[in-house]
Amino acid sequence: MRTLIAAAFAATVLSIAAPAMAQPGGYRQQGEGYGYALNLQGLSVDEAKRQLSNAGYSKSRNISVSGRQYDLWSNPRSREACVGFSSYNGRVTETRAFDNSECGVVSGGGRGGFNPSDLRGLRVDDGKRSLRDLGYVQERNVRIDGTQWDLWSSSRGRDCVGFTSYNGRITDARDFGRGGCHRDWNNGGSRGGGRLRPGDLRGDSVDSAKHELSGAGFRKALNARINGQQWDLWYNERGRGERCVGFTSYNGRVTEARNFPDRDCS
Repeated sequence: MRTLIAAAFAATVLSIAAPAMAQPGGYRQQGEGYGYALNLQGLSVDEAKRQLSNAGYSKSRNISVSGRQYDLWSNPRSREACVGFSSYNGRVTETRAFDNSECGVVSGGGRGGFNPSDLRGLRVDDGKRSLRDLGYVQERNVRIDGTQWDLWSSSRGRDCVGFTSYNGRITDARDFGRGGCHRDWNNGGSRGGGRLRPGDLRGDSVDSAKHELSGAGFRKALNARINGQQWDLWYNERGRGERCVGFTSYNGRVTEARNFPDRDCS
């Protein structure tokens, strides 16, 4: 009986002392608010790197956090775009998610897709790499309202995003809407060569539409409910022909834009 008890006790101690081995390709819930990450704990470092690579991650860099060294790996198309692991004696001791900026990437995964504002704070080279990984190509540099913007379009040309930078860091980034990468920004930003055509605003983000109206000399007049719809009305007292322009929007996108009588903007 004593022999059986001793054997059972030894087995219990061994099971507690042994590291938790992950199933290949498995996922687990991380604690402390880290979200989901690859379950690499207990694997050899070489096996952990192989699993990360198979999951679409690539080595980013090494960082030190509270005296502990982490290997950071990034995958901009993953829900967790930046993950890292620490190791001891060739075995992974901890796996956790990191802020995307630590890996120099933005995430294109999840429901929300890519948000240009995620580029803010990244090194310029990291921002460009992330845009390429997400299928964007560099179009041109253009000066808009006194600020230099680097414009990038999606591979299908449907989206245009741009960023500004200072001292090698991205300071601002936003959506320029469909066709924004090819507009004549030196002529008020309109696609019609200097004269804004309200219909061209359809499909743009609200921010992009406001920026284009402002660049064409319009100023926000008021919000008005007309025929059951809410309109953003903008007025340009020096406009050629159309001086009162309005647009409606849904989920941050312009759904309709047209001219209004001057009296509606007052």
